[in-house]
Amino acid sequence: MAAAQAGYSVAAFDIFNDVDTRRCCFYSTQVKFVDGRFDADDLLCSLDACDLTGATVVYGSGLEEQPEVLAQIAGKFRLLGNPADVVAEIKKPQRFFQLLDRHGIPHPETTFDAPVDMAGWLSKSAGGSGGTHIRRDYARSGGYFQREITGLPVSVLFLADGKEIAVVGYNEQWLVPTATMPFRYGGAVGNVDLPGETKVAMAEAARKITAAVGLRGLNSMDFLLGEQGPMALEINPRLSASFELYDMPDLLEMHMRACMGQLTQLSGSVQGSKACLIQYAGDNVVVPDTTVWPDWAVDLPPAGSRICAGEPLCSVLASAENAVQAKALVFARARQLMHNVRLLYRDSEIV
Repeated sequence: MAAAQAGYSVAAFDIFNDVDTRRCCFYSTQVKFVDGRFDADDLLCSLDACDLTGATVVYGSGLEEQPEVLAQIAGKFRLLGNPADVVAEIKKPQRFFQLLDRHGIPHPETTFDAPVDMAGWLSKSAGGSGGTHIRRDYARSGGYFQREITGLPVSVLFLADGKEIAVVGYNEQWLVPTATMPFRYGGAVGNVDLPGETKVAMAEAARKITAAVGLRGLNSMDFLLGEQGPMALEINPRLSASFELYDMPDLLEMHMRACMGQLTQLSGSVQGSKACLIQYAGDNVVVPDTTVWPDWAVDLPPAGSRICAGEPLCSVLASAENAVQAKALVFARARQLMHNVRLLYRDSEIV
């Protein structure tokens, strides 16, 4: 959507192909998505099926576990974003946590051998996103294990030119846990008021990793903020969900310029805060064609879509003077939305 608003002619290859995406693209299609990753064959075939001669590709989530697919895309199109070798370096846990240790960046205790007793440990999948891969009992092949610590999930969104960074903003995240996915991502609010020393530590960590591996464009780095300060968890070396939290003019253009080594020095502080909440379906439903969505609901499913309980229904947005107010407003809107949805879906077809 940001690309269309910037005046670009856009083709989208997306796991949802929601109403908003369709409206702003000359071409869009839904790509198969399994176990937290794109179906490589389906994605590559979809790209080949559309006439994209001379196109520039900007990518988001879904390819972290498949840097080889990024390399294939880069062989066909101009790719603006971190190249496949950088993504591989950042998203392979052994390399990433060794990198943190070399640069003195604190992180939770991490091991690649399953603990004899899983009490107090979390298992995570390499390259996973959205928190759905985090468990307290097992790790998928290629995963790792990390001490569970208490803290506030926070992140820093930054531009990088391969050497230096420019911080866009600091964010707070929250979870929407289920019995099988206790760390499922629920949303975030931007421009949060963190202690000055915390911001300095987060920005310095991002700068050190950028210089070490050559990060480019917009990236985000996740931390858990506890008594010991910010503990690094991971880097998302691509456009992340926090990109949507900043309605800054030309932010996408800044991303593309940074990918080419041209870092924009941001001046002044961001005014106000924006929150984005992922609203998950509470029941199995088919979206009625009579649905009237409020203006602050986005990523809307087309009428007739079958959505299972626990799957994303839409996103809810809210803006306010500060992060506390924006977060309160987005949760209030989510409650209002689900009340209206329950009334609307009362007589809808059950999947």
